[in-house]
Amino acid sequence: MKSTKIMLAVIATTLITWIVMGLIGWMFSDLLFKECMTHGATLMLMLIFGWIPAIFVGSDLSEHLNS
Repeated sequence: MKSTKIMLAVIATTLITWIVMGLIGWMFSDLLFKECMTHGATLMLMLIFGWIPAIFVGSDLSEHLNS
């Protein structure tokens, strides 16, 4: 059950990070929100930086569930 909670938290954090990056791109461009979410720049930023918050959340949750 511990691994499932960590996996769901990491996936949720990754999705939230993707949505936030898409919203920032949408606010500063003339594109539609859907176009911003699937734009190459947003996807590249997710590959470079999007996994970092998920790693921190996963490791913190793992430590919290161990104690």
